[in-house]
Amino acid sequence: MSGPTAAHPASAAPHHHHWPVDTTAWLNLALATLIWGWLASELWFEWSVSEQYGYGLFVPFLTGYLLWLRLPDRPAPQPSGQNAPLLALLGFVALAQYPIAVIFAANADWRMLAWVETLLALAASVALLLHWGGWVWVKHFLPALALFLFAVPWPSYLEISLVDHLMTFVAAVVSEALNLFGYDAVRQGHIIQLPGSYVSVEEACSGVRSIQSTIMAGWLFGEWWRFRPLGRAGLLAWALFMAMFFNLLRTLALAWVDAASGPTAMEHWHDTAGYLVFALSFATVFIGAWLVRPRKLISPPHPTVPTTSPHWLPSGSINVLLVLLIGAWPFCSAWYALREPDNSAKSGWKLDLAKAAPTAKTEQPLASLRQALFYDEGLQSTWTDPDGREWSLYNLKWIDGRAAQLGGVHSPESCLPAVGWTQLHQGDNLDWHRGNLELIFNTYEFVHASTHLFVFYCQWDPAGYQYYEKTGRFRADRLIDAWHADRKQGKQLLEIAVGHTPSLAEATDLVKNFLDAGIVELPPGKTLSR
Repeated sequence: MSGPTAAHPASAAPHHHHWPVDTTAWLNLALATLIWGWLASELWFEWSVSEQYGYGLFVPFLTGYLLWLRLPDRPAPQPSGQNAPLLALLGFVALAQYPIAVIFAANADWRMLAWVETLLALAASVALLLHWGGWVWVKHFLPALALFLFAVPWPSYLEISLVDHLMTFVAAVVSEALNLFGYDAVRQGHIIQLPGSYVSVEEACSGVRSIQSTIMAGWLFGEWWRFRPLGRAGLLAWALFMAMFFNLLRTLALAWVDAASGPTAMEHWHDTAGYLVFALSFATVFIGAWLVRPRKLISPPHPTVPTTSPHWLPSGSINVLLVLLIGAWPFCSAWYALREPDNSAKSGWKLDLAKAAPTAKTEQPLASLRQALFYDEGLQSTWTDPDGREWSLYNLKWIDGRAAQLGGVHSPESCLPAVGWTQLHQGDNLDWHRGNLELIFNTYEFVHASTHLFVFYCQWDPAGYQYYEKTGRFRADRLIDAWHADRKQGKQLLEIAVGHTPSLAEATDLVKNFLDAGIVELPPGKTLSR
């Protein structure tokens, strides 16, 4: 496979291929790279732990390669503007990194902040291109630079809404298809109920992960072959359709395997089907782009009076901007080193499940749960006590503060209805104490097919964030956390559900007894036990 410049040699004049690259030029390019490097460093952790955005690890390098491909046929520079407005904008972008870095360190999941930084980087890049080579350079290089935008996580409200609609759509279509095949399938929220088992349509099966990476691939191939705007829009639509189509087939195939051969067979094929869907989506987008690719690259018009090199910013100004940008890293580190909460006098805790429920068997939570919540350690368990009551439990732990932030604030009132349970009401909080340790649980009553379930839900961290009063972290909470240098390190989640119990009051007494027996208080300053 060859790039557009190899397939269609540029017809530009010789001066288009080379310019004198001196120290000033390298400093200008280093500044532009560092601006985007700042954004990449903020997003790198989510790219590294999230299966959904894992492709982002490759996007900065692909973006650099696409920019490199656009060098040979670049138009001659037509610089415009003066140094003063550009320096003012770049100075603002550099200084903005100081509060952004501090806020982002306590809010790795605040995607609107990531988009603010993205827009700042984009504005700075457009201004630099305008100064170096004029609007002809902006129009020439911006499509390649835009690839980076596809690696920035979507705003949460948009992603959550899309995921919910896709999961509902996929579950509805697959359940109807199974009925047509002669299997008794009933959709309950995002669950497809089968005789003796069920299939959960989660984020991966809904296709949102493949949609994001496949759309990125659509823009990549559109830029590789220099599609016109209408062609790029068509290629993105094709990528969206292919991602949804193959993920729908994947869910249907897995549900059919479950109905025909049981859940064990379905689990065996689950990951293989996911990899196959990714490969097919990527391949069909590539093939579609290759079939309709432009056969001739249109060279940019030549300027009347060509210039031999871009209009670089002076090295003295660039050095000051580089120092300002680089200084934001030690500033952020010093902020958290000096202001981080002192939790040395606060007790930690762990759960001794064997002592609290001797018949319980511990299991590793599903991999999909880890992909959604990014916890470091976790266990789940289900058991039936001697009186016939059915119990289930999740205990998740976060060591890395960034992972705890990405895990977000979840609650049963948003999760259980998605799998068919109806919330009847939320009861009074259960406040459990021992010594210096306090665990506060939200309490809920749910019903499904005349079965009642009482759920006790606690999120806790050493700094004492009031999760029990929050449905999420609001903007004021995020800014307060950044001001107090609270990164949510040492966070834990404990969810206990009790079924076949007549009332919430009786379930509360049972859970209190369970906590009395199972919670082990750790020495002050120790929040997790390895």
